[in-house]
Parts: sequence; structure tokens; C-alpha cells
Amino acid sequence: MNVELEERPTSTGMRLRLVWRASRKAPAGLAPARERLRRSADVWTAEDRAAVGEFLQEQIARQHTDDASGSWLDHLTAALDYRTWHEFGVERHQQGRWIPATGPASGGERVLAVSVPLFAAASSHYASAGSPYAPRLVTLDEAFAGVDDDSRAKCLGLLHAFDLDVVMTSEREWACYPQVPGIAIAQLSRIDEVAAVLVTRWEWDGTRRRRGPDPVGPEYAVPAPRAEAAGASEPLWN
Repeated sequence: MNVELEERPTSTGMRLRLVWRASRKAPAGLAPARERLRRSADVWTAEDRAAVGEFLQEQIARQHTDDASGSWLDHLTAALDYRTWHEFGVERHQQGRWIPATGPASGGERVLAVSVPLFAAASSHYASAGSPYAPRLVTLDEAFAGVDDDSRAKCLGLLHAFDLDVVMTSEREWACYPQVPGIAIAQLSRIDEVAAVLVTRWEWDGTRRRRGPDPVGPEYAVPAPRAEAAGASEPLWN
């Protein structure tokens, strides 16, 4: 994921990275135990073996106390799952050093600090497919709600930079920005008490938005329930 972030800096020059660090709920003694566990057991001294054994026994005993009804397999599985001892953090490069991305920042920078690592995670995952033609789908519901237009444009541009295939819903976002080289848009419109939804297609080619063909013709229409409240005598059509 850090390789993905390094290769795709934001248009503002912001550089981000992910760090894998001890959790705030990490067990006591994790730091020295982790230092030993990162080394090959072939070079451990007797003191190292005793220290690691004591640390792991403490985790097993604590899990047994917290869940006395579980089996030994359950206890060992939970107690030795080192992922629960750690957490991901996001850092931003500023003035020659890395600082937590949760520090003071503009609204747009905060949005990027949250969104960009997620894009990098998705891109890194899809890269494991091994085929450049594999779908790289990302779905966003109410995309970038409460975010200003400039930050929306940058985030959508980064989706393109990460080569992700985005499908999103939004109350107002059409994604018609120069940073977006192309996108298909389906505008849905409805009127109260009318059992139908009008679908209007548009296409953006990076410079201009134009009306697209209707998504379905009359031959594909499906009759909707009668709208008695609207006084309709014939079925309405979706």
C-alpha cells in the first residue's frame, strides 16, 4: 500500500504513508517481545526464549480468564493473534518529517488523508489479481458528502490515478471535472405520488458533458403498480 501511495502523490503535493504500530490496547511488554519475535529463533539466547515464553503465557492466561467457557483452541487462537496487538496509522510528510495525519489540517487535506489510503488499499488488493484487465471495482454510497467541490475533484482524480473502476451514488455529484477523463451518469428523477422513475443518461468525456442514449427502450419497460392516489386509470411505466 505504501508503494501505491509513493507512486501517486496528490495534486497538492501531499505525501502519505501507512504505519503498522502497536495498538493503544496492546498488552504490556509487547515492545521487547516483538523485537525478539522479529529475529530468527535460531539466534535467541536462553534469556530471549524465557522472555518470549513468559510474554505468550501471559496472553494465554489472560484470554483464559476473560473467556473461561471457550476451548483451548479458542484461547490459543485469540491470545496469539498478533494483529489485535497492532493498528494502522496514517502519517503525512510535512517540513521534512512524518507526522500523524490526524493533526491540524484544512478540510480538503483531512478528506484526502482519509480517502487516499483507502484507495491505495483497494489498488494494492486488486494488483494481486495478476491481470491488467481484471476489474478494479470500488462502490461509494453518497460519495464525498459534505466535501467542497475542489476536494471532490481531487478525490475523483485520484480514483483515476489509482486506476479504480468507481460506481457511486450521490444526491448532487456528477463527477464532471477535468481530473475525470470519462464517466457515465444516470440521473434519476421522480415526482411524489407518481409510481415511476425517469432515468436520464449523460456522458462526460473529460471536457464536455453530453446527453446519452436512453438506457432502455419502450420494449423493455415493465408496468408499475396502478397509482390510485394519482387517479391514473392506466398502468404507469418505469
